[in-house]
Amino acid sequence: MNEKPFYENAPLDRSFPFLTWDSYKAPFWFPLHWHERVEILYILKGTLKVYINGQQWEGSQGDIITVNTGLIHGFFDPSPRSYVRIFQFGLEIFDETLLEIQDRNFQGPVFSRRSLITPSKDSVIHVRLEGLLMAIFEEYQQKKPGYRLVIKSKLYEIAVIFLREISAEQPDQGRIANKKNNTQHLERIFSLMLDNYDNPDFTLENAAQGIGLSKYHLSRFLKEQTGQGFRSHLTRIRLRQAEKQLVESDKPVTDIAYICGFQSIATFNRLFKANIGASPSVYRNGKISLLPYEQ
Repeated sequence: MNEKPFYENAPLDRSFPFLTWDSYKAPFWFPLHWHERVEILYILKGTLKVYINGQQWEGSQGDIITVNTGLIHGFFDPSPRSYVRIFQFGLEIFDETLLEIQDRNFQGPVFSRRSLITPSKDSVIHVRLEGLLMAIFEEYQQKKPGYRLVIKSKLYEIAVIFLREISAEQPDQGRIANKKNNTQHLERIFSLMLDNYDNPDFTLENAAQGIGLSKYHLSRFLKEQTGQGFRSHLTRIRLRQAEKQLVESDKPVTDIAYICGFQSIATFNRLFKANIGASPSVYRNGKISLLPYEQ
């Protein structure tokens, strides 16, 4: 297989490297991955288990989560259906000359100063960031003349808020070391799933043997860390790969089902509709909004 388990490479427009979308049409679930862009999440409804570079917590409604470029991170939806608004942009969207004049460190560490902004602890900053993010989303949806300039200007405002008004986190190093160990275990588990999702006979026992844990320990660890069990994660990885096949190839739906490790087309159709919100054929025909996917 030629998978890159933790590298997300959904394309951004080179002339305007920015993207925003809502997760409401499907459960918001992304295994540990990384990408060369900044990502900001706004939880509109429900809760979300968040992993960023060894840190983990459960985000709640109203929380704003920032992931700087290059950081390993993952999101798991423990709620029946959380509603998350996602913003992604490449740092090249900023004017490098202007940034160099104002602050040489502007692009690098500014977006990693704080990963979590909450409405309770950061009320004033949160209101400002929320307003900017909602305005950006509206501009992107409406795409009126000059919308790119408006979005870019508001991204500058967000960057300045992080630079001037948000102090860098000072995490407990012992706690972070423990969380990094958990993240490394999760990396190994999801890497193994990504290497074997096309095998319909791949089981919890196989995964446990592959990483040197008992199946009971592995099952309990996944449930504690992500809120979901082994079978649920493997199914979602298979569905994510099926999404890619539906978009990128003209293979028959039946072939895609078997290529992605499903043992019957009926099971594939049922799980796809339950998790994605539409049948595979409707999804392929573009009758629902396609979500960015991992590669």
